[in-house]
Amino acid sequence: MQENLTNHQRAENYSAVSLENLNDDCLECIFERINDSPAQIQVARTCKRFRYIMLRLWRRNPDNRILVLEHWTNILPHSEDLEYFLQAMRKEFHTVRLIDECLSVFLREMEEMGIKEIPGVERCELQDEIMECYPKDEDIESLTKLLPNLKYLSLNTPITGCFISKFEYLEELHLYAEYSKVFEMKPEFLNELLLNLRYLRVLDIRTFEVSKLTLTPDIAKCMVLQELKLNLNTLKTALDYVLMMPQLRHLKVLLDQDVDFSSILNVDSFDYKIYETKEFIHILEEKSSSIIGLAVDLYFMPLSLNWDFELKYLNCSKLKLLALCNCDYESNFFDRYTHMNQLEILCLRHASSLENDTVMKFLKACPQLQHLDISYCMQVNKSLLTAITEYLSQQERAHKLCIYYRMSGLEPEVERNSAYWSSQKYVRLCFDFPPNSDIGLSYVYRGFVFNFEPSIENSH
Repeated sequence: MQENLTNHQRAENYSAVSLENLNDDCLECIFERINDSPAQIQVARTCKRFRYIMLRLWRRNPDNRILVLEHWTNILPHSEDLEYFLQAMRKEFHTVRLIDECLSVFLREMEEMGIKEIPGVERCELQDEIMECYPKDEDIESLTKLLPNLKYLSLNTPITGCFISKFEYLEELHLYAEYSKVFEMKPEFLNELLLNLRYLRVLDIRTFEVSKLTLTPDIAKCMVLQELKLNLNTLKTALDYVLMMPQLRHLKVLLDQDVDFSSILNVDSFDYKIYETKEFIHILEEKSSSIIGLAVDLYFMPLSLNWDFELKYLNCSKLKLLALCNCDYESNFFDRYTHMNQLEILCLRHASSLENDTVMKFLKACPQLQHLDISYCMQVNKSLLTAITEYLSQQERAHKLCIYYRMSGLEPEVERNSAYWSSQKYVRLCFDFPPNSDIGLSYVYRGFVFNFEPSIENSH
């Protein structure tokens, strides 16, 4: 008899409908239109059902799963709202990020809010270039309890290294900062983490200027360590043991620069080069058959003209990465490398004499080439771009060629005809730098890099 209801009766029925009568999907559509975070908190506090729906909405936003305490404090200025949100999302956070914040203050605030553990966090980044609030050993110990399942830790502040080995599942540890630190990790704690962190794959213990850190033969016992970044001084103490590491894929070495700048009379004439090539040559000798990538900053570590030609260390048919930066050799010097048919990344950044013809020789001989870095090469010009596109249009390549052109002879042409070059089918012009390379005049700043292929027995 619904059709016989009066208008008044229908109005009474409609007015009886409330939010509680709506299904979860309808409520979700309503709640997602609430943009004010404090208002969202008030809705979530109403009942368990509303909390569940609001939590589902919070989970959907990737930014809500990154814990940046200062950010959330600004959004939720009332401490009760902040605590409610952090408690509700405690098991949903996957990243903790502290930028110019004090770790001890962060830990204290977590404790005051009753948050003893954030189990889902696998990544933690601590960057402090302003506060100079260095973590104490007890702070690191507390952090191991707060983030028991951490896999990635990046710290640019000085630490002794004590308690780092208590991050049982740690896979990556990054301790490098592009400035001098007050102190380095202590050798005994470095050795402790090498022996105890059985999942550690990536370790960066570089120090910007001069390192006094030493390695022990125990480094050879690191069964899963694949990437090692360290200073040359540190490498010297255990070079042969490093080369014995069963899973080593990537070795990045920073040359130690022990310079008394107060004694420099003329900065323009001072020789900043670091003439230490013994370890570099030794690695070439010992690992020549497995080297698939090589990068070197020839400004800081000058090599003789025939450093590889006479010794025939490199197996050019295997190389996938070649980066010879800050090179002042004649352009025909590079001809010896133009038959690398597996080469994927070629970086000749700041090669003062590099010319168009040499680049084309590489391109024609390297069908796998995907990244070409000729930044700061002033001798190349716009006709190179025309030659590259014409050549690639006749080839059957499955990928575009990324050309990095910053401050090179190509830059005026690219800026003048940006619409034309951005629409090209075969090339992609990038003002940035290739993947995994350092910013500046060299692919690897003040040092060298080796990439190794896995041995057959280790790949199994």
